Amino acid sequence: MTSQCLYLSPHFDDAALSCGGLIRQLVLEETQVLVVTIFAGEPPPADISPFAAGMHARWGDVAHRATVRREEDRKAMDLLGANYLHLEYPDAIYRSAGGSFLYASNEDLFGPLRPEDTGLVSQVAASVDGMGPFRDTTIYAPLAVGNHVDHQLVRDAILSLDAPPSTVVFYEDYPYVEEPGALTQALEALRPEQWELELREFDEQCLKTKIVSIGAYQSQMATLFGSEQATAQRVRDYVRAVSPEHRLAERYWRLKEGDNLIRGGQRIAT
Repeated sequence: MTSQCLYLSPHFDDAALSCGGLIRQLVLEETQVLVVTIFAGEPPPADISPFAAGMHARWGDVAHRATVRREEDRKAMDLLGANYLHLEYPDAIYRSAGGSFLYASNEDLFGPLRPEDTGLVSQVAASVDGMGPFRDTTIYAPLAVGNHVDHQLVRDAILSLDAPPSTVVFYEDYPYVEEPGALTQALEALRPEQWELELREFDEQCLKTKIVSIGAYQSQMATLFGSEQATAQRVRDYVRAVSPEHRLAERYWRLKEGDNLIRGGQRIAT
């Protein structure tokens, strides 16, 4: 039976940024890979917050449009050889409740998940659960390094699924994980009894494909790295830094069999 992997990407570029090397390696090994972008809905035509308008300005005149970002994602996934699916949930910068925007500043965007988003956690979980059963599928989900609320939401949605620990792997959110202490903070925030580290290596060609796939997200280059040349160097430096032998690798994390997470005073089995 052909093995399968399901990658959950909060935004269009997250899977390529964080997991592009392993995705390419798996595809070359004839593993079926599906990358699902969760917050891929079209922005509202009007009535966005000043914060969202400022983000649009940074991305360029049309880069905020989901049609543009979807096309970038198609190019990236074609380069990696992965299948893709775009869900219609709105990005955090567009979400509102009771006439107020939930995340109207950078501090909001990287702060705690708002109570009004609790229902969205359940909705995302239901959408992912509907893609199952996952007996022969490995699910890759964000660890929420950097604390972006959309990454937190996807992580919490996956933690709520009735899936065995052996099927769920958490990836380090790049480039947030470059920030000193960010990875430790993300691991400690979940308070697991024990994490198990997995170092997944790949070859130079997979790294080059990862870098080119990241470059497909042209609307995000200036915000993330400044230039394509800077992108290549930073990505290359990071995938070498995570390996003790300075080989090309990405780090992944999972709970050991039988371990649990405790969130909000309740024990959640994974």
